[in-house]
Amino acid sequence: MASTEIESWVLDTCRELGLLVEGSGDDFFDTGGNSLTAVKLIAKAEERFGEDCLSPDDLFDRSTVKGIAATIRASRAPSRVLD
Repeated sequence: MASTEIESWVLDTCRELGLLVEGSGDDFFDTGGNSLTAVKLIAKAEERFGEDCLSPDDLFDRSTVKGIAATIRASRAPSRVLD
C-alpha cells in the first residue's frame, strides 16, 4: 500500500472517529483527538496494518496525518538483519 493510500486510510479513519481533519498536514490532536480517540485509532491501525504499527509514543511524536501514515508505512518495511 502506497503512502498516499495509507494517508487516505488515516484521513478516513480520523473522520470516522469524529475528527475535523481535512488534509495530510492536519494534526490529530488539534482536530479534536484525545486519549480515547488515540486508543481507537491505534486499535484500528493494528487491525488493518498489524500489531505495533503505531505506538502511543509515535502518535504523540508524529501526530499529523502525514506523520501517522509515515509511521505506519515504516513499520511495514522489511527489517534487515545485520551480521
